[in-house]
Amino acid sequence: MASEKAAPELLALQPRPNPHSDVDNTDIQRRHSTELSYNEFYWRYMHANWPVIITDVSNTWECRNWAHKDNDTDTANANTRNHSPINFDYLKSRIDDLAVPVADCNATYFNSHAKLELKFHDFLERWQRSMEVDNSKLQATEPNCNVAKDNLYLKDWHLAAQLPAYEFYQVPKYFASDWLNEQLIEQKRDDYRFVYMGPKDSWTSFHSDVFGSYSWSTNIVGHKKWLILPPGEELKVADRLGNLPFSIDESLLEQNNVRYFTINQTANEAVFVPSGWYHQVWNVTDTISVNHNWFNACNVPLVWRNLLSNLQAVHREIADCQQMDNFEAHCQTMLRASFGINYLDFIELLEFIAERRTSTTNNSHLLFHRYQMNAYHVQYDLECVRQLLKEMRQEPSVLQCPAQLHERCERLWQQLQ
Repeated sequence: MASEKAAPELLALQPRPNPHSDVDNTDIQRRHSTELSYNEFYWRYMHANWPVIITDVSNTWECRNWAHKDNDTDTANANTRNHSPINFDYLKSRIDDLAVPVADCNATYFNSHAKLELKFHDFLERWQRSMEVDNSKLQATEPNCNVAKDNLYLKDWHLAAQLPAYEFYQVPKYFASDWLNEQLIEQKRDDYRFVYMGPKDSWTSFHSDVFGSYSWSTNIVGHKKWLILPPGEELKVADRLGNLPFSIDESLLEQNNVRYFTINQTANEAVFVPSGWYHQVWNVTDTISVNHNWFNACNVPLVWRNLLSNLQAVHREIADCQQMDNFEAHCQTMLRASFGINYLDFIELLEFIAERRTSTTNNSHLLFHRYQMNAYHVQYDLECVRQLLKEMRQEPSVLQCPAQLHERCERLWQQLQ
């Protein structure tokens, strides 16, 4: 594979510059990939937990073939249904008829879009039929022509894991320091690499990302509209029980004096979503995107705090069962079910990262087969692990946790001294 033969690109992280040079937090900037360095992105946006839009990130991606070639310069007409920007024939010829997860944006189920599973080619055919419905409405002479239309959104599809030989994209260098997927891919476990495909008017409900992770989303084709809120602003739209709305709009946000930003994302642009930023996203046109969730040395302390607070919530939920046998083990099981990971998963991640960063093998610092960390980057990661262990060793819930968690923290701490 070409990416394996090429010399790896260096992720040349340098010590943090003057903190006063961090990004102006009054706006979300657009930065061109040719003038934004990895080091600047790391400190100015990722470490500062501030969004940015990066342009021209997918020029060489194979999945650009998923859109018709004339689409890049025809964004203004992407909404017209006489000509779809999606290259359905190419998608069917290149990707097998796999089972795919689909959300029905016309139906809700317990404060979420209803979920179903379809075959990929069936999904594409239903998408094409929905375009025909739109065309029939446009051409109808009767003013109240109501023809049923699907609004199905293929979401959270692990295509890269399902078809590992199909190199349809490359992770942009800015997002290569990814502890979460580094471990999961190496261990051949479910990862957080996704493909999204949806028609005009499909949408994702109001949410923040799993674990308190970062996310990045690159549009292959189409136009997305984002409403995105700095951490804490979401509390202004919570009800008196603390529940957040399923869906938001500008009117709701303005009525509640919420600080928010609007992003209009087009093809070949990546949106970096920082930890804890709630957002809602609409597909203004037919849209395909590649998305990752991830965390690293910049935000893993927040993931640990979220894990701790979620365990405390589990303790409160079943406080009347504290006398039961193996209470803490049950709490860890519930934590994994509700939050996605538990303390054992977290220490295993730290052990994995520490082993990789201290290894002297040639590929131990190679990320996504194409990026190499410099020495400072490796040491910065290790220092982050040390600081986390220092905190965890003093945490009472770690001492109470089964599976010798505290002993594992101590052992790893000693190894890194």
